[in-house]
Amino acid sequence: MEKNESNMISGSPDGVGGVPDIITSEELKRLLNMSECALFIAKPGAEIEILFANAKFYSMLQYTSKEYKEKYGNSLMAAVLPEEKQKIRTLIDRQIAAGGTLHLEFRAARKDGGVLWLSLSAHTIMVDGEMRYYVSCMDITKVKRSLDDVYKAKNEMEIIANSIPGGVIKLRMNDKKIIYSNDGFYLLSGYSRSEFHMNFGDYFDQILYPADMEFVQGQLDTAIENFGLLGFECRILSKNNEVKWLYINGRRIDDDKGQPVYLCVIMDITSKKVMEEELEDNAKRAELISNYMQETIWTYDIKKKRLSRSGNLGTTYSDKSVLEDLFSSEKVSDIIHPDDSRTFENDLKRLKESAVKMKGRYRIKDNVGNYRTFEISMISVSDDGTDSDKIYGVTRFIDDEREEGGHTVVKTRSMENKLVTMAKSAQAKTEDYITGLVPYATFLKKAEKILSNRSEDDRYALVCADINEFGKFSHHYGFSISNQILKTFSKILLDNIAEDGMCSRVDGDYFIVLFQYSHHKELLNIMSSMVRSQEEVLEKNGGINFGTTTGIYLIQPSDHELIDMLEKADLARRSIKGLMGNHYAIYTDDLQDERFTEEEIIEEIYSAISNRTIEICYLPRICGNKENIVGCKAIPRVQLKDGQYLESDRLYRLIERGGKLDKFAFVTLSSVCCSIGAWKKKGNKIFPVSIEMTASELSSQNAVDIIDNIVVNKNNLEPEDIIIEIQERYFAEITTIFEMTIEKLVKRGYKVVISRFGSDHTALHSIRRIPVTGIKFHGEYFNENMTNEKEKIILGKVVEMAKELDMSVSCGGIHTQLQENFAREIGCDVLEGDMYYGAVRSNVFEKCFLK
Repeated sequence: MEKNESNMISGSPDGVGGVPDIITSEELKRLLNMSECALFIAKPGAEIEILFANAKFYSMLQYTSKEYKEKYGNSLMAAVLPEEKQKIRTLIDRQIAAGGTLHLEFRAARKDGGVLWLSLSAHTIMVDGEMRYYVSCMDITKVKRSLDDVYKAKNEMEIIANSIPGGVIKLRMNDKKIIYSNDGFYLLSGYSRSEFHMNFGDYFDQILYPADMEFVQGQLDTAIENFGLLGFECRILSKNNEVKWLYINGRRIDDDKGQPVYLCVIMDITSKKVMEEELEDNAKRAELISNYMQETIWTYDIKKKRLSRSGNLGTTYSDKSVLEDLFSSEKVSDIIHPDDSRTFENDLKRLKESAVKMKGRYRIKDNVGNYRTFEISMISVSDDGTDSDKIYGVTRFIDDEREEGGHTVVKTRSMENKLVTMAKSAQAKTEDYITGLVPYATFLKKAEKILSNRSEDDRYALVCADINEFGKFSHHYGFSISNQILKTFSKILLDNIAEDGMCSRVDGDYFIVLFQYSHHKELLNIMSSMVRSQEEVLEKNGGINFGTTTGIYLIQPSDHELIDMLEKADLARRSIKGLMGNHYAIYTDDLQDERFTEEEIIEEIYSAISNRTIEICYLPRICGNKENIVGCKAIPRVQLKDGQYLESDRLYRLIERGGKLDKFAFVTLSSVCCSIGAWKKKGNKIFPVSIEMTASELSSQNAVDIIDNIVVNKNNLEPEDIIIEIQERYFAEITTIFEMTIEKLVKRGYKVVISRFGSDHTALHSIRRIPVTGIKFHGEYFNENMTNEKEKIILGKVVEMAKELDMSVSCGGIHTQLQENFAREIGCDVLEGDMYYGAVRSNVFEKCFLK
């Protein structure tokens, strides 16, 4: 059978790679159409006529061969975008003149109107005396778009780098050469880009402060050796030889050869360093002065009537560092004991008239309204030699002649934590660069303004919140992670609670927030939303899980002291501290913290006795209706180191041990009598005040004389102004000394009452044997099991008998209507408890119940 030569193509004589020696044109065509690369043969010319093309060529342009011929007449240039044609013709001419293969990249139009990029490689061959292009062609549209994206990303990164408020450099570590820098770096250095290149050849170490070179080299070597991050502070010499402090933070990004290269962000911290130096100088100065004079250092500008203070302000009459017109007669008489206020005003007058030095002791109110003795040293100065312009003063606490074994001992309060407090005061004014929240001091000012302008119907709440076990995040994961947690939590607070940015980070992981709500249901929804939001954010971002503890205080219309409100919110926070997960608590009056051991608490109580920081609250008592107030009970309490208050039964159980705490009642009595004496001097109505004492305190040596000295001699009060309450359980094993003390007190005119009467088995025995002047029941024993008819008859007869003996009958701890009804039915005349009034601080009691 003869082979059709016209339909066959001769191969190599031996065949290649298993391919038959003879391939038909149909097989070759099939092979060309299966190619992933477009192939065509074209005739040179202005339009580059296509003589043959495989299927891939037409499919790239979305045509069939017939459609392409009908539209473009087999012209390649017809499919090229008009703006590309001249460029292609020029490139072809140049490359033909240079010889070799043609390489072109251009854009062409597709059938659907789209544009694609084509890369063309062509060989020029003579066939039958005519020039032909044998061309391979590929679609490089995706490659071109990827390159465009890269260029765009690079441009965006350049914009971002130049938008950073600082320098950004890429530093080659082996020779300290800068291989990239943004405009911000040259602003820091003071040089232009060209000046820096000409002067330093782009080497970073050339502008380092000479004394810091060795330190910087050590930091760089350590980072390279450990493949770690960079983070250090150093100095440079800028263009005018000005020394600038920089903070450099960098991450390793090695180059193509594996050589260490660090991408660094550089911040100018010169202002921060100047502030740190000023703070250190202020602290040093305060320390030197305080070592001699101690306590609070202040300056009074006589013309501006402005008092500026520093030091430990937490327990003074105000926590503000700047007070206006404090030394007016009205304000002086309000914060200084009436017996001392006239003396202070006279001393102040002399200081204003001429430059003199003075020192005196005055009883001044503390932050809760109790009077404490302070020694004030004052020096007035004059700028022009006439009247004084300023008064400089130092105030230190005096332990007001505390009796110990009949001797007078004067002690000064410890300076512990003074400089820490001062540092925190300065820190409160600095911007929070981590979270971007408002400074603590700014928050306090804004909050006070908001609360002072609130109407009676407005409801606000304060939040104190912190992150559980925050220290472990810094320890285990580093500061970058802990800072990210702070940012996350601050954003959660801002997004869910804080209004108008009323959120601040006080210190570390401790946040405070002020927000408004309309009703309690909305409040609970807000807090629940915050908890849910935190869980959602952590789940979405895959961040490190952390729990939070939140305390809430619902601000009352009568609240005016912002610090007091924050303390209550913080107390709520501490009441649930230690729980895992996210929790919040709302402040209530019965919050207590039992986490400290008794030994630690005893030490803190002893410290409160020594420093006279026992806080006295007063619980009004009524006779008949609520408006008829006939007296009050002094309730001492001690604030522990964690901010909790120790009071009531738990406090007295520790005092009963005697020893270090055996003077507690006398110190409390001294503070109470000082306040009563001041109220009396001001012309206020005075009620009898009761104070609890233990058997161990009353059995101490010279107890009666000590009480008489405090009440009568020092404060000019009458014995009948003081009621001494002794719990019935102390009478179970009464000693001769204890019994004699009670007899002496009654003879001198003091009222002695058996409190919690009927709670033990000594009630009738105590009345019969000891000359007490009254009995006092407690509402906690008036429950559903005790208020039957039998109990009513028995207790009613006891009350009747006590009244026949001319004893007073009262009842405390009234919290429910049942307790009140039962107390009245058995004949109690005087009642006290939260049913009527709660215990209030000294300054509140004076304003609300005495004036």
